[in-house]
Amino acid sequence: MLSKITFYLLGFFSLIQFAHALPIDWNGQFGFDTNLIQDVRRTTDDCTPGDGYCVGNDEDNARYQSFIFKLNPTIVVNDSASIKAEISTGNIRGGFMGEDTEGRASYYAQSPSGGQTLSLNQMYAELYADTALFKVGKFAKNFGLGALINDGDQIWDRYFSVYNGLEARFNLGKFSVAPIFAKIQSPNPTNAPVASDSHTGKYDTSETGIAASYNDPNKNFEFSVYYSVREVETQSDLYGANKGSSEVTLIDIYFSKAWDKFSIAMEIPMLTGEVGTIYGTNQKEDLDTNAYILETAYQINNKWNIGLNGGIVKGEDGQDEFNALFLHPNYKIAELMFAYNYRAFQNGGDIFDASVTNASYAKLFANYKSEAWTWKLAFIMAKANETASNGKAFYNQESNTIVASANGDQDDDLGMEFDLAFDYQWNPNILVTGYLAYWQVGDFYAFTSTGDDLSMSNITATGMKLSMGF
Repeated sequence: MLSKITFYLLGFFSLIQFAHALPIDWNGQFGFDTNLIQDVRRTTDDCTPGDGYCVGNDEDNARYQSFIFKLNPTIVVNDSASIKAEISTGNIRGGFMGEDTEGRASYYAQSPSGGQTLSLNQMYAELYADTALFKVGKFAKNFGLGALINDGDQIWDRYFSVYNGLEARFNLGKFSVAPIFAKIQSPNPTNAPVASDSHTGKYDTSETGIAASYNDPNKNFEFSVYYSVREVETQSDLYGANKGSSEVTLIDIYFSKAWDKFSIAMEIPMLTGEVGTIYGTNQKEDLDTNAYILETAYQINNKWNIGLNGGIVKGEDGQDEFNALFLHPNYKIAELMFAYNYRAFQNGGDIFDASVTNASYAKLFANYKSEAWTWKLAFIMAKANETASNGKAFYNQESNTIVASANGDQDDDLGMEFDLAFDYQWNPNILVTGYLAYWQVGDFYAFTSTGDDLSMSNITATGMKLSMGF
């Protein structure tokens, strides 16, 4: 313990000396929220957790209060170089209120348990040249709409796509090319199964790729393509233990165009390759999947804008090669639908680790903005692309498991959702947000492996958020 304290003190004093030598720009994000989700089980029937889409028999409602904390220092080395970082707490760039409180013998004596630790999420150098920008270190990356590769730059984004390596962006007029090589994961000797061979490469996950883009600001037009190959070595545990090696190729296409009042953007990610048993299957190895994501908006006047978003995200049918695609957890289409890992409320785990998958959806929205207030209305409809059929194997999209045979047919209706939200700009740095959401749960979730459908309960949720940027 004494050695750890000495180490932290030395690091702190070294940082102070460094801060005197070089200018540091501090900024970040901080937020608190409270949420109540009624009928979170989606049914009032008794059922066995893991049977079809049953999430458990415990509480019908859920409530939680969480926080977000991101601190982003920038150290200006000189005109040609900067060092940037992100510091947060917990593994979701925040945590839950009260999770680190420890009780004492006296009823009103309690204190923090010390369970929360600071994490260095990003730390990289930016090197500037006349026609290029180099990034070296651990950094976040974004592409297109963020449907698959997402840098988590919004205040309530709890995850980000992390890359440890080198990226070089060469700018040639309206064109840019950005090759990248990165280690996604490489265990340190204390975490490797065999410490002596931790750096032999057999535990690593790496990615090599290149992004090419044409961007014309004068015409509000952009077209980009990202190509990469991700290799997971045999002993890597990034996607779980004993999953085997995998090699996946990503081709992601993005374009956007804006006119006077109308804008449109589309992203098409495509994945092919071999994934072993990463997705919970025992016999499948080949992966071939894609998605089509569309976002549109029309500015009626200074106060009103409306839009229609939609997408087709492939699911898995339980046959032959694996065809499901899971969007990035930061990419949300609604307050409730695909917003939570509903199994985790009853069975433990990360409630925010949820992705849009196996869905064709449409979202119609309208926003009204006044001086300090913004009111948001949204209507979302979705149906499943793949469902279980009687007598055939099927894939459970929530538990990521394959079931040998279904005892009935599954409905494809994922439901409809109505969202009402507001943003109040208290001052330039403080934003207060509230929402009311109602999800009319579809009969897709009524399915069980026994063929006895559950009775669905609709979900209602309310919440408030206070966020600060500095």
